[in-house]
Amino acid sequence: MKDKILFWLETGSPHLGIAKYLSENHDCDLFSIVSTNSGKEFFKKQNIIKFIKTWYLRDNVIKTNKKPDLQYLSSFEKKYQINLWTVAYSDVIFSKYNKFYNFTENEILYTLEQICRFFENVLDETNPDFLIIRPTDACADQLLQLICKSKKIEILTLGFTRFGYRSSITSELDVLDKIDPSVDYNKYPNRTKEELINFMAGYDSQQYSFRKRFQGSKMNWIKASLRYFKLISNSEYQKYYSHSGRTVFRVIFIEMLSKMKKIYRKHFIDKHSHRDVDSGEKFVYFPLGLEPERTILVPAPFYSNQIDVIKNVAKSLPVDYVLYVKEHPTQKVWGWRSVSYYEEILKLPNVRLIHPSLPTGKLVDNCSLVVAVIGTSSLEAAFREKPSIVFGDVIFSSLPSVLRVQKLEDLPKIIRAGLNTKVNLADLNKFVNMVEKNSFEYDDNDLILKICDRFFYNGYLYDVNIPVPDMELFLEENKKIYDLLGSEHLKKIKQVKNQKMDQVYS
Repeated sequence: MKDKILFWLETGSPHLGIAKYLSENHDCDLFSIVSTNSGKEFFKKQNIIKFIKTWYLRDNVIKTNKKPDLQYLSSFEKKYQINLWTVAYSDVIFSKYNKFYNFTENEILYTLEQICRFFENVLDETNPDFLIIRPTDACADQLLQLICKSKKIEILTLGFTRFGYRSSITSELDVLDKIDPSVDYNKYPNRTKEELINFMAGYDSQQYSFRKRFQGSKMNWIKASLRYFKLISNSEYQKYYSHSGRTVFRVIFIEMLSKMKKIYRKHFIDKHSHRDVDSGEKFVYFPLGLEPERTILVPAPFYSNQIDVIKNVAKSLPVDYVLYVKEHPTQKVWGWRSVSYYEEILKLPNVRLIHPSLPTGKLVDNCSLVVAVIGTSSLEAAFREKPSIVFGDVIFSSLPSVLRVQKLEDLPKIIRAGLNTKVNLADLNKFVNMVEKNSFEYDDNDLILKICDRFFYNGYLYDVNIPVPDMELFLEENKKIYDLLGSEHLKKIKQVKNQKMDQVYS
């Protein structure tokens, strides 16, 4: 029987090449949900992949003041064991980060109702075996993933491992699943501390390269801005909930205001933050997570207010320790945080605000413990033989030296336990071997940058209509990469099916 595979697609999505590979190399029926505005013209015209059927999310979810059906939403929550308000609060559009529009309770709930009904109808019609989707970061894609999880539909998410240029395909971005229990990961080569640090270093260079190249052209910014102004002037564009409140005047005003705030905030950071480690202090290191970002909002929704987390950590420290809080260097892309945010940190008597320019390695090497909501710094801590504490599930939280906060009231105990925890390199080597054997070499950022450079004005504007011949040429030029991604997905599909068969006959 043919596999039925449902794809979540967006304009220029790397998953288009994966769908093309599977259509040519696997006996399957392909379906797709497309989430794009201008870009839907490409999907309507393309003949690259023969989808059995394609649905367009944004044609089925419109902004309106219509009263939501609370009875339906309540039954939906019970049916799928999904808390809808948790999902809503993790969406940047419904949160404090939205500079253009404040949604009412009814608007949020009716939007969720439309999305839920739409996905239920699609899944009832297709009854897919697999959902192939990118890492979720908004309520729509997150809801689709959660519904599929509840319905026991296998989910394949392409994500990074935080190890060099390696990626994995898992049911969720923040877990490493489908590990072969028959493999003894202890028997593989053990690396020294220096070799382990070097193994991870590739990820840092990858991220640096991405930040340096992404949105680096002023000419593309001007072109994208002119295109965007034309786009938001279209009444059809305004119908989708995430576009609410965006007018040309308001966009220009907020952009100018943001640039002025950015200068003022940077001046404040430079004046009030520490640029070095005090050798006379014992300290715990807290790296601020980037906001808004899915790594904070989705895997740790109840700890997304980092100010509250910092206060709770500060009040849980032993009296002879202080807390070093470092700003994320990439936060400058969002214009830094408000001055009042930094002032809240500065008010705490046993907390020091650290300048974003201070290297993370120096802080980790000199601290006694790393505490983070979720972040790569906790993983780096393990590689530098330092324990850490996290507040959400991450791919490396299985390490014995990474303690997971389950109850906030236990934080003082967990911190003291963390301060007394030693990192065992054998555990770290086992974990690295496990990741290496369950991942593949692939530079995700490089492909994304290629797509952004070719179609999206260097990453400034994604809502564009791509001519079909241009995409065909791009897929051909990057065939080697897409064949790799497609073959890895096919390998994963076969692995999942074999495991299911083993369970049936065991």
